Amino acid sequence: MQTPNLIANGGFETGLTGWSTIEGAAAVIAYGTAGYPTQTGPGPADRGANFAGGGNVARTRLRQQATLPWTAQIDAGSATFDFTGWLGGYADQDDGARLSVEFLSATGLPLGVCVLGPVTAADRGSTTGLLRRAQSGVVPPGSRTARTVLLFTRDGGTSNDGYADSVSLVLTTQPTNLLTNPGAEAGLSGWTVAEGGPAVIAYGTAGYPTQTGPGPANRGANFFGGGTSARSRMTQAVPLPGGAGQYEFGAYLGGYADQNDTASCTATFLDSAGGSLGVVGLAAVTAADRGNVTGLLRRATAGAVPAGARTVRVEVVFTRAGGTSNDGYADAISFGVVTGGS
Repeated sequence: MQTPNLIANGGFETGLTGWSTIEGAAAVIAYGTAGYPTQTGPGPADRGANFAGGGNVARTRLRQQATLPWTAQIDAGSATFDFTGWLGGYADQDDGARLSVEFLSATGLPLGVCVLGPVTAADRGSTTGLLRRAQSGVVPPGSRTARTVLLFTRDGGTSNDGYADSVSLVLTTQPTNLLTNPGAEAGLSGWTVAEGGPAVIAYGTAGYPTQTGPGPANRGANFFGGGTSARSRMTQAVPLPGGAGQYEFGAYLGGYADQNDTASCTATFLDSAGGSLGVVGLAAVTAADRGNVTGLLRRATAGAVPAGARTVRVEVVFTRAGGTSNDGYADAISFGVVTGGS
């Protein structure tokens, strides 16, 4: 699960909105302005119209601070960050831009820092433009805000030709799976059979998916199948943790060769009285999706947990299109949540 970019206006498409000027006077410059980087020179592939420069002063400094989500995951050490920016300068001049992010506690105590750049003229081959710089790591436990600072420094002349664009800070976490026995390693334990007769099948059983065919990279010994019923259905209901903000729902679904027996999954959010607050689904994997190859492909979706939801009910439906065996398959079914926003 991943946040959107936590940096506001990281591409300077709305001027300096979201940034506070701490020192100097930054400039927002359009690509293609005479003497500056162009739309086709070194820089982000998805660049917008603008980038930021240091203006006409020797030193310019911009700053912004973002509140971090997922405090429980951060404090558990299970939240990681990806910090990136495109930094550069003009021709053989060594004006440059340095980008940093500092992770702060609730009281403002620095817990960690990550620094990118500057990109020198030698790095750029004395070509006007911007190069990507990036670092990743674990968000320090206890972090509550991230303070980003962009520093432009002039090496000589009158213009401060340090440049920056596409500044990004994204957090990622892997939510704990709330489901019991998501991969059939304990038979049908944890699941309620609501219809038909789901089966537990070992990978490598003759005529079924193998350990090396399409499927989960970390698959166990078994997967679920539809048995011999035309339609089989199993369910599992789990309580949601308090303050649940975002969910991630996924499964590996598949079937046999060119047959269109399928498995599909739904998750229904329930309030305290058992009333439905919404349903999300994972579409069945067809024979065409699989290229008529026996195996399983991943389906996934994510979003916000509806307000008032107390329980989620996950249902897997195996449907036979023909023949005697119900060759809809499912494995690695997961439903996880993170708290504290997105």
